[in-house]
Amino acid sequence: MRAVDEQDFAAYVAARRTALVQAVAVLGSPPGHAAALTDRALARAGREWHDLREGPGPDLEVWRLVLEERARDRTPWWRQEPTPLAPLLDRLEPDRRTCVVLSAVAGLADEEVAALSGCWPSPGDPATPALEQEARELAAGVEVVGRPAADIAAQRPARRVPRGLVALLAVLAVLVAVGTWRAGGPDGAPDGAPGDEALGPAQVRELVTSVPLPWSAAGDLVIGDRALRVPGVRRLVGLGSRLDVVVYGDSEGRVVRAEATGERLLLGRSAPGATLVGERERGWVAWVEAPSGDLVVVDTADGAELGRRPLVPLGPGDEPPAGVGPLSLEGPTLHYVDGAGSHEWRPLDDPSGEQVPAAGPATLLDVDGLTSVVQSSPTAITFDGPFGPAVTRRGVGAHLSPGGGYVLTRVGPGGTAPVRVYDTDDGRRRPAGVRGGEVALDAVFSTTGAITYVVGDGTQVPGAGEFRRLSEARGWLLRTCFTGSGSCTDHVRVSSADGEPVLAR
Repeated sequence: MRAVDEQDFAAYVAARRTALVQAVAVLGSPPGHAAALTDRALARAGREWHDLREGPGPDLEVWRLVLEERARDRTPWWRQEPTPLAPLLDRLEPDRRTCVVLSAVAGLADEEVAALSGCWPSPGDPATPALEQEARELAAGVEVVGRPAADIAAQRPARRVPRGLVALLAVLAVLVAVGTWRAGGPDGAPDGAPGDEALGPAQVRELVTSVPLPWSAAGDLVIGDRALRVPGVRRLVGLGSRLDVVVYGDSEGRVVRAEATGERLLLGRSAPGATLVGERERGWVAWVEAPSGDLVVVDTADGAELGRRPLVPLGPGDEPPAGVGPLSLEGPTLHYVDGAGSHEWRPLDDPSGEQVPAAGPATLLDVDGLTSVVQSSPTAITFDGPFGPAVTRRGVGAHLSPGGGYVLTRVGPGGTAPVRVYDTDDGRRRPAGVRGGEVALDAVFSTTGAITYVVGDGTQVPGAGEFRRLSEARGWLLRTCFTGSGSCTDHVRVSSADGEPVLAR
């Protein structure tokens, strides 16, 4: 960079960097990561500063680079620090939020805002003044640590690894893995492999979060205000009155008890991603064991097996709507489904599973208290509670709230079909809290009258035969909505480049 360009670039950084970082933070990035993204964009701008300073002004191009860096960022930033809470802005679509922030904080002209965000500022919208005021207040509260322009300009662009080298490294990794496997013990598993019976404590760090139940994303298992480094979580059950203990099933098929302190206990094995159900007060958990296929119930306090029983095999084409295995644990009673239908089993009374249980409908989906719900047709559910006649409503699959007062379902097959919430007393539809254009990838009753969701923009989910770069999407949002009032609270946004978050049931 020529001396005159260096001086001009340094003056621009001194004048604009703080406002840029603050604006990126208001877009939803944590302040520290907002600074990193801004510096990457400024470094790119510095490499072509001569052309930028000769043009009408660098602001529009710098902001284009900032938004580009943020869109393609793969960093799981939420691990390091929380995002700023923005009750109003967090409810906006990504383009609309960008429009508001660029207009209120970046100080760009309306035409420039429209060119960058695809949205025209809306001074006639009655909500705009409050949104812009929140954006300005958030920006003013973001503290920015200064950085010399020379240090920013010295950043080098990330180098892409040639595809041929990537392939070679992959082959070498396979060869190393094979050699390591062969060098293992008598069972073929090296020290510390998933086959070991003893699990060491997980790495733990503090995390500021308001999510009302345990959850997992991008290799972190979050219990309260602690994040455990536990990759591969596929299923999650919360235990204890304060949900400070969880049981997870991972991609290796391990079923593991974990505490917020990081301590872990291997309980058994299931098929990877198989259903787990738990009883919070007793600390019991049930699953279908691999490879035996038996249904087992275990006390998570010490890993003691309380009972097991074989499942009746399925006949051709007899797959129940909820699958085969446990549905719910209510006190000492386990509700489950197999090839003979749905059943109740009390493992303390029949630990070896010798008694033949009475069979109910194979279409049973969930039971809680005196309320049950079945898949009465391919597109309808029927729920029956203690305070009124059975009610049939549109739905595919279902989960009941604690106490059975509400039922959560989807209006079609698949994990992205729209969700519906019904009152089981009278069948009235309740507010779900998922807005148009959004999809709920997961949904769990976190309390009697609240549902926690994993929400994504509908454009993030690829359709049949379609590929989308999820790293360029805005990320998944964890949100809790109250079925009575319909009000919602957005908690945290996590990277969509690392797969979908998992919520505890």
